[in-house]
Amino acid sequence: MTYHRAIERRRYLASRHFYAFGKSPSVVTQVAGVRASECDYSPEEVFGRNGLDKVIGSLSEDQREILRLYFFEGYTLAEISEKLGQPPGNIRNHYYRALSRLRKRMCERSAPGCRTI
Repeated sequence: MTYHRAIERRRYLASRHFYAFGKSPSVVTQVAGVRASECDYSPEEVFGRNGLDKVIGSLSEDQREILRLYFFEGYTLAEISEKLGQPPGNIRNHYYRALSRLRKRMCERSAPGCRTI
């Protein structure tokens, strides 16, 4: 639970550009590490250039909007609930169903042995 709160706080601060100033590239590589090329599960790698658009297009309008607000705008689920005027339960349901659908599609196209959780 503490881990998730820390991640949410980090997303919140990053969305408000808290970390934009004073970071040198060497500090960023020390924190994030070097990307491993042997096991690349990025969406572009798994789905291809146009495949990601197709998968995201298969989501409902609410699911797409919630994922956009959560991952690209940095809002929390509670903030999205207030912004869209929907109950928090609906927001969580759309969020987790969208993630489940994306995971399922990624496992269908990725290496054998992939397991959805």
